[in-house]
Amino acid sequence: MYPSFDWERCIGCLACVRVCRGGALSYSDREGVRRITFEPRLCDGDFLCAEICPVKAVKPGEKPLKSSATFELARCERCGKLTEFTLKEVEWAKKKGYYDVFLCKECRKAFSAEKILSEGSV
Repeated sequence: MYPSFDWERCIGCLACVRVCRGGALSYSDREGVRRITFEPRLCDGDFLCAEICPVKAVKPGEKPLKSSATFELARCERCGKLTEFTLKEVEWAKKKGYYDVFLCKECRKAFSAEKILSEGSV
């Protein structure tokens, strides 16, 4: 058995890539697009990818098929720079109520510092 990926359901969050011990899942972010690729010959069949997927986009499959998908990266809601989140990931997280705002790394640092300073002056 091999993992089978429902790329239409996938939000491109990279949870599966992060738990893949054999390197069967990889990604690249270039020019505002994330590409996730599954290389079945590297898969150890532990199905951690299926367990961790928050949207259940990974199911057991019979045939080991190489596959990939692309996702548009979201822009920072503060400065407009590209973030490490996909548009589908942002949409999903907001629907679930997990986050109100998505920021790039620099704006997250500034936002945290502003919050700490404002809480300290109360």
